[in-house]
Amino acid sequence: MAQQKYAEHERLEIHEMITVKSACAVKSAMMQGFASDKKLKRLLEEDVKVSQQAITELKEILEKAK
Repeated sequence: MAQQKYAEHERLEIHEMITVKSACAVKSAMMQGFASDKKLKRLLEEDVKVSQQAITELKEILEKAK
């Protein structure tokens, strides 16, 4: 597959999205310990999984953009 060319500002945006998703994953993981409701805990666990997937995908995009 051909490499995608990204402008510098686009690569910075990807970095910013990774940072935000990382913060969301950390917050959700920490909040699981405080949640007493089972449904809320499941939602937080799912949010961590989804955030980690997004981070992985964004890192792949960033790697291809080099």
